[in-house]
Amino acid sequence: MRRKSVGALIFCAALAFASPALAAGAQVATMCPDAGIFKELIGGVCWSAMFPMRVAGMTWFGGNSGVPNGAASGATCICGGSLKHLQLPTIGIQIGYWQPSMLIEAVSHPFCSPVLGGVSLDPSSTVGSQWTGSWGGNVGTGVSTSQHNSTFFNVQLWTFPLITMMQLADIPDCNTGYHGMNLMLMSEVFPTWNNDLLSFLASPEELLYDNPIGLLGATEECAQESLGAQPIDDEYWTAGCWGLLYPMVGSNLGGDDPIQASSLDVARMLAMGFRLGFLERTTGNSVVCGPRRTYVLPKAQYRFQIMFPNDETNQEPNASVTAPNINSNTKTGQESIPPANYVTPAASNQGTVTQNGGVNIQAPPTQSGECTHWMGQTPFQWGEWDSQPATGENYVYLVWQWTNCCLGVIGHTGMTG
Repeated sequence: MRRKSVGALIFCAALAFASPALAAGAQVATMCPDAGIFKELIGGVCWSAMFPMRVAGMTWFGGNSGVPNGAASGATCICGGSLKHLQLPTIGIQIGYWQPSMLIEAVSHPFCSPVLGGVSLDPSSTVGSQWTGSWGGNVGTGVSTSQHNSTFFNVQLWTFPLITMMQLADIPDCNTGYHGMNLMLMSEVFPTWNNDLLSFLASPEELLYDNPIGLLGATEECAQESLGAQPIDDEYWTAGCWGLLYPMVGSNLGGDDPIQASSLDVARMLAMGFRLGFLERTTGNSVVCGPRRTYVLPKAQYRFQIMFPNDETNQEPNASVTAPNINSNTKTGQESIPPANYVTPAASNQGTVTQNGGVNIQAPPTQSGECTHWMGQTPFQWGEWDSQPATGENYVYLVWQWTNCCLGVIGHTGMTG
């Protein structure tokens, strides 16, 4: 009897020590889903977002409202050339168009990559620290930590020049400077992303904007964008209805709205990329012959499409999500949660709330074919319904970038734009 008792005690002790690791492993598996991005490159990408285009000063396939303010509007261009090297300049026509250029992940735990199928970019660290990412997410999901206020997301930025990678169009020297999929920025390697004080020391100008006066600019931009206007580039410290771009940290006051909070963290990562010199301007007359480095975010240069958990094209979710269903009679007790933009036949397309398996499903309003949105545009116009319950609050956004360039007709064609 004593041997059995001792054996039982050893087993219980081993289980007690192992349970945290098992729980952590189960939590990691739950919190880092597969976004299924590479299965959605045809039906899940908003290809109509490539339009309108501007060729030789004329706008095609759409009105000027879709062209960023400040975009180049000339007809011809002359780039490069050198008398010293007996090299003729490139003479051609100006082109401006939208192209997908980046994928940005906003995830609830550090090093998680839904884009890569739900793997960890650093398997040795799945919990993070004050220097290398932290657990985050949304208060409503129960995964936020006491270190952060309301919401916190880790963010990874991947270059993703989809048109170039898929060889869909042969427009020489007219890309964003990216030639493949690469990890450019990740918040986990920036201690400033987790610490407001360190962020202030790195960007002391936030003292001018992270205050009620700065919020007035955000309110103004939000009101204008809600009426159909573009982001205001001169107010480079705001992200409209999403909030302030300062401080450039992962914690923000998103409350119970993970769509707004994740969008703000994505915008802050873009702003940090420009602040550190990683990203370049590709919009305007000055960049026709090649991108230019600038240290403030040109907000109107970008449009966004949410790709996961539900893509903004109103297609099916990229990956199936399952959760317990107490009303299920199946052997497994699991049923797929319908996509957040699912609407029953009896529901209208004007925001009717329906019930399905105990989950509230919010139908999106009619979007007139548009499936991308401006930075700072209120989520109620494009994606408030795209949050999935019980998924750990992880999001993937496809970033569309306006690119002005010179399509050479004669002369040297070594210029990029």
